[in-house]
Amino acid sequence: MISKELRSVVDAILVHHREFFRDSLSPMKLQKMCYYVQGIYMATHNGEHLFEEDFEAWTYGPVIRSLYSEFKEYGWKNIADEVSLPEIDKNKLELIQVCVEVYGQYDGGALSTMTHREKPWIDARKGLPETQGSNAIIPKEAIRNFFEERLSMIEGITQNIN
Repeated sequence: MISKELRSVVDAILVHHREFFRDSLSPMKLQKMCYYVQGIYMATHNGEHLFEEDFEAWTYGPVIRSLYSEFKEYGWKNIADEVSLPEIDKNKLELIQVCVEVYGQYDGGALSTMTHREKPWIDARKGLPETQGSNAIIPKEAIRNFFEERLSMIEGITQNIN
Protein backbone atom coordinates (compact mmCIF):
# COMPACT_ATOMS: atom_id res chain seq x y z
CA MET A 1 0.00 0.00 0.00
CA ILE A 2 1.41 3.38 -0.96
CA SER A 3 0.97 6.55 1.07
CA LYS A 4 -1.53 9.27 0.21
CA GLU A 5 1.38 11.61 -0.66
CA LEU A 6 2.96 9.14 -3.04
CA ARG A 7 -0.44 8.38 -4.59
CA SER A 8 -0.87 12.10 -5.30
CA VAL A 9 2.54 12.30 -6.99
CA VAL A 10 1.88 9.13 -9.01
CA ASP A 11 -1.53 10.35 -10.17
CA ALA A 12 -0.12 13.77 -11.12
CA ILE A 13 2.69 12.12 -13.10
CA LEU A 14 0.24 9.77 -14.88
CA VAL A 15 -2.21 12.56 -15.74
CA HIS A 16 0.41 15.00 -16.98
CA HIS A 17 2.37 12.36 -18.93
CA ARG A 18 -0.82 11.28 -20.70
CA GLU A 19 -1.73 14.88 -21.51
CA PHE A 20 1.76 15.95 -22.63
CA PHE A 21 2.86 12.82 -24.51
CA ARG A 22 -0.57 11.38 -25.41
CA ASP A 23 0.54 8.08 -23.92
CA SER A 24 0.75 6.39 -20.56
CA LEU A 25 3.93 5.01 -19.04
CA SER A 26 5.26 1.67 -17.86
CA PRO A 27 5.73 0.82 -14.18
CA MET A 28 9.52 1.04 -14.69
CA LYS A 29 9.23 4.53 -16.15
CA LEU A 30 6.88 5.58 -13.35
CA GLN A 31 9.43 4.46 -10.75
CA LYS A 32 12.17 6.53 -12.35
CA MET A 33 9.87 9.55 -12.77
CA CYS A 34 9.06 9.38 -9.04
CA TYR A 35 12.78 9.21 -8.30
CA TYR A 36 13.60 12.29 -10.38
CA VAL A 37 10.61 14.24 -9.07
CA GLN A 38 11.53 13.44 -5.46
CA GLY A 39 15.22 14.26 -6.00
CA ILE A 40 14.60 17.57 -7.70
CA TYR A 41 11.97 18.54 -5.15
CA MET A 42 14.31 17.80 -2.23
CA ALA A 43 17.12 19.75 -3.91
CA THR A 44 14.94 22.81 -4.44
CA HIS A 45 13.05 22.69 -1.12
CA ASN A 46 15.76 22.34 1.54
CA GLY A 47 15.45 18.57 1.77
CA GLU A 48 11.66 18.49 2.20
CA HIS A 49 10.16 15.28 0.76
CA LEU A 50 7.14 14.89 -1.49
CA PHE A 51 6.59 11.43 0.05
CA GLU A 52 8.24 9.34 2.77
CA GLU A 53 8.76 6.05 0.93
CA ASP A 54 12.37 5.03 0.34
CA PHE A 55 13.92 3.96 -2.93
CA GLU A 56 15.84 0.69 -3.06
CA ALA A 57 18.80 0.13 -5.40
CA TRP A 58 17.27 -2.64 -7.55
CA THR A 59 18.85 -4.10 -10.67
CA TYR A 60 16.98 -1.72 -13.01
CA GLY A 61 17.53 1.38 -10.87
CA PRO A 62 15.72 3.03 -7.96
CA VAL A 63 12.45 1.34 -6.97
CA ILE A 64 9.87 1.94 -4.26
CA ARG A 65 8.82 -1.56 -3.21
CA SER A 66 5.19 -0.64 -2.41
CA LEU A 67 4.83 1.18 -5.74
CA TYR A 68 6.25 -1.87 -7.52
CA SER A 69 3.59 -4.04 -5.84
CA GLU A 70 0.86 -1.57 -6.81
CA PHE A 71 1.58 -1.79 -10.55
CA LYS A 72 3.43 -5.08 -11.06
CA GLU A 73 0.44 -6.58 -12.88
CA TYR A 74 1.32 -4.35 -15.86
CA GLY A 75 4.81 -5.82 -16.25
CA TRP A 76 6.39 -4.00 -19.20
CA LYS A 77 3.06 -2.66 -20.50
CA ASN A 78 1.82 0.86 -19.98
CA ILE A 79 -0.34 1.56 -16.94
CA ALA A 80 -4.02 1.67 -17.89
CA ASP A 81 -5.49 2.69 -14.52
CA GLU A 82 -7.94 5.57 -14.69
CA VAL A 83 -6.71 8.48 -12.58
CA SER A 84 -7.62 12.10 -12.12
CA LEU A 85 -5.51 15.06 -11.15
CA PRO A 86 -5.15 15.02 -7.37
CA GLU A 87 -5.59 18.02 -5.13
CA ILE A 88 -1.98 18.98 -4.70
CA ASP A 89 -0.12 22.18 -3.92
CA LYS A 90 0.28 24.31 -7.08
CA ASN A 91 4.07 24.59 -6.68
CA LYS A 92 4.43 20.83 -6.28
CA LEU A 93 2.24 20.24 -9.31
CA GLU A 94 4.28 22.65 -11.42
CA LEU A 95 7.53 20.90 -10.45
CA ILE A 96 6.00 17.51 -11.30
CA GLN A 97 4.87 18.86 -14.69
CA VAL A 98 8.34 20.22 -15.52
CA CYS A 99 9.97 16.92 -14.51
CA VAL A 100 7.51 14.96 -16.66
CA GLU A 101 8.20 17.22 -19.64
CA VAL A 102 11.99 16.90 -19.22
CA TYR A 103 12.33 13.22 -18.27
CA GLY A 104 9.13 11.88 -19.83
CA GLN A 105 10.66 11.91 -23.31
CA TYR A 106 12.76 8.88 -22.30
CA ASP A 107 11.46 5.33 -21.92
CA GLY A 108 11.90 3.28 -18.76
CA GLY A 109 15.05 1.56 -20.06
CA ALA A 110 16.77 4.86 -20.85
CA LEU A 111 15.84 6.28 -17.45
CA SER A 112 17.13 3.11 -15.81
CA THR A 113 20.43 3.51 -17.64
CA MET A 114 20.63 7.12 -16.49
CA THR A 115 20.20 6.13 -12.84
CA HIS A 116 22.94 3.49 -13.22
CA ARG A 117 25.37 6.34 -13.91
CA GLU A 118 24.34 8.37 -10.87
CA LYS A 119 26.03 8.38 -7.49
CA PRO A 120 23.04 7.56 -5.21
CA TRP A 121 22.25 4.24 -6.94
CA ILE A 122 25.92 3.33 -7.42
CA ASP A 123 26.86 4.07 -3.79
CA ALA A 124 23.85 2.24 -2.32
CA ARG A 125 24.84 -0.93 -4.18
CA LYS A 126 28.36 -0.88 -2.69
CA GLY A 127 30.10 -2.38 -5.71
CA LEU A 128 27.51 -5.02 -6.66
CA PRO A 129 27.41 -5.82 -10.38
CA GLU A 130 24.54 -4.14 -12.23
CA THR A 131 22.87 -7.50 -12.86
CA GLN A 132 22.88 -8.60 -9.21
CA GLY A 133 19.75 -8.00 -7.15
CA SER A 134 19.78 -5.61 -4.20
CA ASN A 135 17.26 -4.17 -1.80
CA ALA A 136 19.69 -1.63 -0.29
CA ILE A 137 18.02 1.64 0.63
CA ILE A 138 19.19 4.70 -1.26
CA PRO A 139 19.45 7.32 1.50
CA LYS A 140 17.29 10.38 0.95
CA GLU A 141 20.24 12.57 1.91
CA ALA A 142 22.32 11.01 -0.89
CA ILE A 143 19.53 11.72 -3.38
CA ARG A 144 19.18 15.30 -2.15
CA ASN A 145 22.94 15.95 -2.28
CA PHE A 146 23.21 14.53 -5.80
CA PHE A 147 20.42 16.70 -7.17
CA GLU A 148 21.61 19.81 -5.31
CA GLU A 149 25.05 19.35 -6.88
CA ARG A 150 23.54 18.75 -10.30
CA LEU A 151 21.32 21.84 -10.07
CA SER A 152 24.21 24.03 -8.90
CA MET A 153 26.26 22.85 -11.89
CA ILE A 154 23.41 23.80 -14.25
CA GLU A 155 23.08 27.21 -12.59
CA GLY A 156 26.85 27.75 -12.93
CA ILE A 157 26.74 26.90 -16.63
CA THR A 158 23.80 29.20 -17.33
CA GLN A 159 25.43 32.08 -15.41
CA ASN A 160 28.58 31.67 -17.52
CA ILE A 161 26.52 31.82 -20.72
CA ASN A 162 24.89 35.14 -19.80
